[in-house]
Amino acid sequence: MTDPAELRVWLQDTARDHFGRPAQIDGPYPLLGGASRELWSFDALVEAERHELVLRRDAVGDGDAWFAAEWEAMAAASRHGVPVPGVLWGDAAGGLVMQRVRGEARPGRILREERYATARGRLVDEVARAAAALHGVALGEVPAVAAAAPGGPAPAAPLAPAQAAVAGLEAELDRIGEPHPALELGLRWLRLHLPDPVAPALVHGDFRLGNWIVDEAGLVAVLDWELCHAGDPAEDLGWMCIRSWRFGADDRAAAGCGGRDELLEAYAAAGGRAISRDELHFWEVYGNVRWGVITRIQASVAGDLRSLERAAIGRRTAEPEWDLLAMVG
Repeated sequence: MTDPAELRVWLQDTARDHFGRPAQIDGPYPLLGGASRELWSFDALVEAERHELVLRRDAVGDGDAWFAAEWEAMAAASRHGVPVPGVLWGDAAGGLVMQRVRGEARPGRILREERYATARGRLVDEVARAAAALHGVALGEVPAVAAAAPGGPAPAAPLAPAQAAVAGLEAELDRIGEPHPALELGLRWLRLHLPDPVAPALVHGDFRLGNWIVDEAGLVAVLDWELCHAGDPAEDLGWMCIRSWRFGADDRAAAGCGGRDELLEAYAAAGGRAISRDELHFWEVYGNVRWGVITRIQASVAGDLRSLERAAIGRRTAEPEWDLLAMVG
């Protein structure tokens, strides 16, 4: 964990540059959540104004690539009507400073507390509209995202988004160097059931319950953009439907709040391309393989970072493997 005193100095200096006036920093205070990034809450006091802010920073020191892509993606998404926290300033070494958004991100509360009943009824439609707006962003608006390879070195010839995504997962699993027959079976199934190629679009990469701020009225903001990339828009919809992101509401595939057909119809009505149930199924299978690979990656780095959260994630590989086997028969 970064030293708060060091962060306070950086925040004070950069806040002064951003506001053009001296700023007093109240904080920063660590926030829960963010397995791959540090989150800090603080207030910047500028004369009589109090600005409620959040710092999101890389915890490992490899921030250059994610910083540029995340900044671009959030700014472009906001221009296209996707609800995101306003990004104010930052750099690759220090992180991204953004507005603090009020609401709830914890899935258990959103799915079970009575105060969020109205939000649950609206959420599938609202996240479908947010996804359609996001996928409508031209890749020319996000050159840092468009330039990033989807896992491993760039191939000699460009691959279709689904083919590139599967190749990236295979490369990651090979780097882990452990035998995982269920994940390997899933990769074989994916290679045999690739959907028709589509034009790549801006994809969030972790579009799901837990990365959305929700209040009693519905969706407030989409968070955690560090996995954004150029890909197939259906990837975001399939990812939000895997059982791990329903948080116990297993009978409602779309984020624990609604059905798959409801999601696809709302997405198309909002201007997204028509996505078939077969395509969605492919990306749900892909999502389970991907989540299984991610859990192994988290386990492999947990010791180096002394992270209990990453170690706990690393023990969950069997969950997506079980779901994966059920999905591919």
